Amino acid sequence: MKAWRGIPMFVSVVLGGLTAVGCGAPLEERDASVMGVEAALDSEPEGPVAVESPMARRECGPDRVGPPGAKPEWLVRGEGRLFFSAEGVEQGRELWSSSGGSECADVVKDIRPGPMGSVPRFLTPLGKWVLFVADDGQHGPELWRTDGTAAGTMLVKDVWKGERGSAPRALTRVGNWLYFVAEDFEHGQELWRTDGTEAGTQLVHEFQPGADWRQLTGLVAWGDRLALVAYSADSAVLWSVDPRGLARAHYRSPVGVFFSLTAVGCRLFFLRDIGTDVAELWVTADRPGSAEKVRDFTGEIPSYLTSMNNMLFFVAGSDGYFGEKGDTRHGGELWRSDGSSSGTRLVRDIWPGPKGSLPTSLVVMDGVLYFAAEDGWRGRELWRSDGSALGTWMVWDIEWGAKGSDPEQIVAENDWLFFSATTSLYGREAWTSDGWLWRTRRLTDIAPGTSSSDPRSFVRAGNEVFFLAGDVPMNEALWAVPFRPAWPCAQAGQDAQGCQ
Repeated sequence: MKAWRGIPMFVSVVLGGLTAVGCGAPLEERDASVMGVEAALDSEPEGPVAVESPMARRECGPDRVGPPGAKPEWLVRGEGRLFFSAEGVEQGRELWSSSGGSECADVVKDIRPGPMGSVPRFLTPLGKWVLFVADDGQHGPELWRTDGTAAGTMLVKDVWKGERGSAPRALTRVGNWLYFVAEDFEHGQELWRTDGTEAGTQLVHEFQPGADWRQLTGLVAWGDRLALVAYSADSAVLWSVDPRGLARAHYRSPVGVFFSLTAVGCRLFFLRDIGTDVAELWVTADRPGSAEKVRDFTGEIPSYLTSMNNMLFFVAGSDGYFGEKGDTRHGGELWRSDGSSSGTRLVRDIWPGPKGSLPTSLVVMDGVLYFAAEDGWRGRELWRSDGSALGTWMVWDIEWGAKGSDPEQIVAENDWLFFSATTSLYGREAWTSDGWLWRTRRLTDIAPGTSSSDPRSFVRAGNEVFFLAGDVPMNEALWAVPFRPAWPCAQAGQDAQGCQ
């Protein structure tokens, strides 16, 4: 078995079959080739391409094979490499990486020798590095960086001297800076930022002078600034921090909490909950004192706040968890807002009536919003919207009938969607789409037959798509599928650029 010391190695499955249909074929031909024909999607790619089936995994060698249960997490794309956290045979949980292809993944550096491991987490790219939090056993949990080499993996700064550590969290990239919340003896819990160097790691602002703590939450990039919420004993305050590190307050409320901060162009939307059965949608411009309430929502709190084309999209209207009534006419559906009360409205009543289509997993790709929804007769499937009622429609009925394929874990990577979906023939497996039905197809079948591999955490790096999945229950591992959508076009003599 091919493995990375307990992490099953690459599954070499070339994306073929249906992809070739999308290269210059007339629309009528493409429709006929895909409508209800699962076998067409599963056809093998033509041409001299060496492939392995998902069940033919080679070993990387005796020194690289370990027991199952590596439990990879925190997949992130660095410069030319995939980085992740995993448990090795002897190292405990450490930082791993792979450049893909035929290379086996390996430990970047054994930061904390021994079975405890340094437990890397919150992996975040910044320039030529990937920054993360780890505990080497001497400094406690602190901020580290790596360039993919052991020599280039080092502590950024020991913020709180000693074994306790500053416990950085809420790592948020804004331009060339990485902001985070950390603790030290002198300042308590405050906001810090770094450019990846020790000299460039500094305290940004003391929201509560001295060692007293003030809770800081909701960190989000707002253009070239950071937005966040600071709580004290008597108020919640919305702040922003500019590139110079100067902080200013935008809105203060003596009651309630702020959450779901979402930047939409020069404006920032957020939700306020004051402890009633009503959630308030607010918006503020980039100047203090401009915050205003947009609209109240009853029932379930609005969710999946997403920016697209200078508009806010979100899900609202469903009944609350404890029975609070939502939109009794439309139920939970897709909404949009331009920041005004009159411009906050339903996009489309996908499932007419009070039940609602309950959209989930909203992602944006090329100015189009994609999500999973149910229309009442075709089950839960993949949908797309340009923000208008007429421009909101189902991409493809992957699993025919009322059951639906229930797409989950939707990710947009380099003009392609990757997600998990369930079919009666293959269970829940990895799928991909460029937003059109003729190029919506299953990537591979990891768990044999109708069993499900439950793929998640999709990351596209180079010509491969990495994700976590299990070929048998309770055996989740890191998998990679070669993904070359331009290849069939090149074979057909078409413009490969149109397949990217």
